[in-house]
Formats: sequence, C-alpha cells, structure tokens
Amino acid sequence: MMDISTPYYEDMSRISNSNIGWFLKNGPKFLYDKLTGKGEEETGSQLERGTMIHEYILQPEIFYDDYAVYDGAKPSSDQQKKFCEELINTVEIEYNKAILSAYDASYSIVGKTEDKRLSEGLKIASTLKDYISFTRTLGKKKMISPYDLKMLQDIHKNIFEHKLASKLIKGDGFEVHHEFHINWECRIMYIPKEWKLPEEVTVKCKSLLDHVAFNFEKKTCILADLKTTVNIGHFEDSVEHYDYRRQLAYYLMAIKWYLQNECNCSVDEWTFKVYIIAVDTTGNHEIRVFRLPDIEDGNLAVLHEIYNALEEISWHQYTNKWDHHIDYYINDGSEFLKKPKPE
Repeated sequence: MMDISTPYYEDMSRISNSNIGWFLKNGPKFLYDKLTGKGEEETGSQLERGTMIHEYILQPEIFYDDYAVYDGAKPSSDQQKKFCEELINTVEIEYNKAILSAYDASYSIVGKTEDKRLSEGLKIASTLKDYISFTRTLGKKKMISPYDLKMLQDIHKNIFEHKLASKLIKGDGFEVHHEFHINWECRIMYIPKEWKLPEEVTVKCKSLLDHVAFNFEKKTCILADLKTTVNIGHFEDSVEHYDYRRQLAYYLMAIKWYLQNECNCSVDEWTFKVYIIAVDTTGNHEIRVFRLPDIEDGNLAVLHEIYNALEEISWHQYTNKWDHHIDYYINDGSEFLKKPKPE
C-alpha cells in the first residue's frame, strides 16, 4: 500500500521532477543542498501567483483557508512595512512605547526628539490602522488584493467557458483527482559495471499531479497540468525552456506505476491522454489547451533523459558522494561533455 503520510514538500527521501531538473542544470552538489535543506527556497511573484491560481481553480474548497482579500491602504515604503511588522509583533503593553519602538526599529532617528518620533509614528499607525488590524488576524493566510481576486475570477470564467479546458477539469464520467500525490518506485536495471553498484537499483520517486482522471471501465486516463504563462502566444518556447515534456513524462511514469501497483491494472490495456492547460496571467487571461501526443506515445528521448538522470542520482545516493559528477570520481578527474538535445 502506497504510503503518503509524509507531506509531499517535506519528503526529501524521494526524487521529484524538480529534483531531476536541478540535477541536470546545476549538478549533484546543488541537488544535495536542496535535499538537505541547505539550498535557498524558491520564491518570486510569478511562483506565488501560480500557486494562488492553481489553488483557486483546482482546490476552491480550501482557497479561503489560505488566502484573504484586503482592500485598503498598504505600506508605501520598506520603512512603513517594517514599522507595521514591528507594531504587529510587539510585546509592549503600553501603546506609545510600542509606537516608539516600532518607529526606532524602522526609521533613522538621528536628530529627532522622542516627541517628534512618537508624533510621526502615531501618524503612520493611524494611516495604516486597517492594514495593521487586518494583518493581525491573518495568521498563516496570505493577503491578496481585490485585483488578484478579479484576476482569479476572470481566469476561472475563461477556463470554464473553454470547450476542452472545462471538460478536462470537470472530468464527467471520470474519477477525478486534483493535487494527486503518488509515491512510486523506478527500477534501474542497466547500471554500468564501473559504477560498482548492485545489478538492480530502485529509486524512490514522488509526483504531485495537478489533475488526473481515471475511467476504469473504459481504461482511459487523462493527465492535465495547469501552467501559468506570460508567453501564451509562443507557449512552445516555455515548454522547451521549462522542460514541461520531461515533467509530464515523469508524471505519466508515476501514473502507470500507480495503476499497476495500487490498482492491479495492466497498463498496456490503457489509453493515456496528456494535456497542458496554459493560462495567460496578463491581458485578457486567455486559455489555451495543448495536447502532447509524443508523451502519450512514450517519447524515447525524454524517457532516456529521465532514466539517465535517475541512474546518476542513484549512484550519488548509494555512494553519498555529491561534490562532483560521477565521471570525476571514476576517472582521473576529467568529465565528458553531455551531448546537446536534438533540435
């Protein structure tokens, strides 16, 4: 029975598609740092916006557990933001002392009397009192603006007016799963002898699928991934840049493992359809749906890249040597250049 008791993002014992990407682009040391919590967290407005859109579309039942809409004045400078944070987190009981402490931690106090600092602090606190009060009630929720909510509503409307995107998300006649967590195993059976590993190695893998739908009667599976983009007109460029083909091929490997090992199905009898639902986060929030028949058919170049990466990662896991690539350790320190991807 598949064990998914450890939350997906907390389980560093398994290899995800993102891990493969880090390994291929940045090497074993970078991946090791990520897996051991030494690497920097991925942040950025685009990443945060994408997470918000995914949840609003695919998990609407929990969206307002994680987000709250605020329509009011906000800090207009880093100093104001720091002042508000200090005031929100203060342990001072006396209000004026709390204002002074927050002001002194956020602004230059050179040449300013206590009365002057208190006066300016009280003025800022009064201007931003709604923001301060609202933030105190947020807890772990993230604050979003009415503009964000309008964007989400527009995207939702456009998705469910799109003749295929709406059909895919609703999944009529299918058993539908969103944010579907699969912990699976990949058997590596062709290990080079010079690596001195066991003849067969199993790599522990994990995948978190945006949308997967099963029709067990018709033996049909639909895999769909929601992608936000500012490049809707040339989305094929994003597909190549972010290696979306590899990601969806990895997800399809996870699905086939799940059907075979958890559902006792013969995957050879199943039909698989793979889609990307592309969401424009600018302009009119256009929706486009792209099908990837090469991934459905088992793109050999992509699968080869995945297996090669997992082979190499398994060597690093087995030997616990992460500072360099394998060639460095088994050769004289020299390494071989990777062949470029075919155009």
